[in-house]
Amino acid sequence: MAEPSPPPRALVWLSIGFYGLMTAIGVVIIEAADLDLGELILGDGTHVARDTLLGAGAGLIVVLLSWWTRDLGPMKKLSAEFREMLGDLSSPVIAVLAVTSAIGEEVLFRGAVQPLLGLWLTSAIFGFVHGGLQKRLLAWTIFATLAGILLGGLFEYTGNLLAPILCHLTVNYWNLHALIASGDE
Repeated sequence: MAEPSPPPRALVWLSIGFYGLMTAIGVVIIEAADLDLGELILGDGTHVARDTLLGAGAGLIVVLLSWWTRDLGPMKKLSAEFREMLGDLSSPVIAVLAVTSAIGEEVLFRGAVQPLLGLWLTSAIFGFVHGGLQKRLLAWTIFATLAGILLGGLFEYTGNLLAPILCHLTVNYWNLHALIASGDE
């Protein structure tokens, strides 16, 4: 029998705590590397509109691809498992999960780790921490690795975290909504 999903309030606090810690670790690494955190997040400020559109646009493309492949066997099984694990989430809870995970993971992986280890190794680590070697999560590991390459590429192209954060947020927000809604079918 599966464990019951955590209550939404607990999930919100767990998300804030976990991803807050992830953000803090990333900031410590960034500061130790003597990088400018403000510039790392927004760049020099001259391309904020471009990076916003690039991040949100790339996120929407990933969302559309995710929705297009959601009826494939491995994705269907993964969705059912995630739905059972998360339970029924409201839009505000989904928003908190999307924002906290996008900021925490991008500050740590793209802002702190990628400058040290490079795009490919960081993307592989990113994929691995999302599913590991568990066969039932293989589709998730592959998706997260490919997403890591996209997010890392956005970081390399823009030189800041704005586009990867917005891409990640867009994907998580809309895919969590679709995941929860698919349980009603």
